[in-house]
Amino acid sequence: MKKIIFAILLLCLLFGCAESSSDSGSSDFEDKPTVQYGTVSFFNESSYAVSIHADAFSGAVVTELAAGESKSVSVRASNNYGIGSVFAIGFRTKVIDDFNIACGEIYAYGIDPNMQLAVNVEAGKKYTLQIPQPSELVYETAFITILNASSNSFELTKNSMSYKQAGNGVLPVGVGEIGVYEIPASAKGIAFEDFKLKSVFKDYDIPSFEAMYSHVYNFSFDGSSVMKTGEQNIVY
Repeated sequence: MKKIIFAILLLCLLFGCAESSSDSGSSDFEDKPTVQYGTVSFFNESSYAVSIHADAFSGAVVTELAAGESKSVSVRASNNYGIGSVFAIGFRTKVIDDFNIACGEIYAYGIDPNMQLAVNVEAGKKYTLQIPQPSELVYETAFITILNASSNSFELTKNSMSYKQAGNGVLPVGVGEIGVYEIPASAKGIAFEDFKLKSVFKDYDIPSFEAMYSHVYNFSFDGSSVMKTGEQNIVY
């Protein structure tokens, strides 16, 4: 008799736990918020290809548009008490135009500091945003170009580490070619120093400088030394 009573109590305990677990799971599912979306139509009225980012230029890419193109995109509802959704626009610009560039065409994305697109996206509603021609562009990066005027290929190095060219990711720069590298920069300048060119088991120092936003710094290597030949702003 005691065994029968014990078995009944055990079954009740097991079914009670299963029901409690099921109720708990159901509650968690019901409390999970539903993601809602609105639709934003972007019209690129500028002469640049653009990338559209959520919240900030470092944010996720919402979509990309060619010059003059338009596209409708589902966007998460703002749900932030009227502050709205902000979109940052990157304007694609060709950095250097020279057929001797070994790594192909190089582009950078510039930001118009005076342009900010914002809209309070409500669920199920449609909105339209025009992207105008930028009044000015700031490129939060810089580049260095090195013409190989020597009779041997070279690689850009620092502390025995070799750096890949922008665009094609190749290490060596061939004879007569121009190597292009994207480098860290800031509005006030970041020191570009301790870099060398390695060619035929020898290292050649690159003159140091302060790398600033929106600049391209040009150098030439003749087989015996590296010389700075000029610098210019990225033209938009």
